Amino acid sequence: MAQTIGLVLAARAKLRGLPAPHWPDSSIYNFCNRVTFTGRTRPSAQPWRRDAPLPDPDAWLNSLPSGTTEARLRVIRRNDPNIGDRMSVAFAGGGPVSVAEILADIPEGWIGRWEVTDREAADRRIWSVNYRNAGRAPPDIPEVTATLVEARSALDSALREAADFAQAQGMGFESSIRAGLEALDSPDPMAGYFHADLFPEGLLSLEARQVFASAAKSWVFGGMGSWNDWGSSREEDQRRYEAISDRFFWAVIAGLVAGTNGGGS
Repeated sequence: MAQTIGLVLAARAKLRGLPAPHWPDSSIYNFCNRVTFTGRTRPSAQPWRRDAPLPDPDAWLNSLPSGTTEARLRVIRRNDPNIGDRMSVAFAGGGPVSVAEILADIPEGWIGRWEVTDREAADRRIWSVNYRNAGRAPPDIPEVTATLVEARSALDSALREAADFAQAQGMGFESSIRAGLEALDSPDPMAGYFHADLFPEGLLSLEARQVFASAAKSWVFGGMGSWNDWGSSREEDQRRYEAISDRFFWAVIAGLVAGTNGGGS
């Protein structure tokens, strides 16, 4: 999701004349040897013509479609009956679907597919990513939405609840959750955040950066050793854990969405 967020922020920065992260130097490309884009269309007599694949994120940014007015992050719940989105983030391509949406004369929706193509790479750039344009999303998708005010409130509540549970159970995630809570009131919420290069001055308001940083810094979900890896033999504790974890997870996701799409300063 971080890379999709980075693409949205880069497009928003470019539309505002602000410096955007470049390929391959940005932190979101640290482990990628290739990031390509397939499916951009242009008007023609056919009536639509698909362009040749774009070789890298800079080419994608420099060929935004005509009439582009905004870019935004859209996150869609998978609602898989076999495994929830919170648990599936442990796997490549798991979790909710993140879409880099381009609002333009011909709307675009870019979804990435990650594949290990150079497992022995000395520079650890083992991944190749291809983004395909799915076009305009249907109106009835199970989308995650929240205003900045709603996202802030949900994060504050969910993080406090998760911190109390983690401390009571000795889970060991209190420092990450505390960093998320502190970001909500910080004058410099991106301090210490690994992907801080994605946020040029003036792109997002302080409130948007606070909400985003709170969500990003409190991310503890994944596979072995993560928040998802905990379990209890006590049925009551396990039920509480599942309920708290889902509120925590979706508050973080909503915070990332609201922060990424937030207004400028």
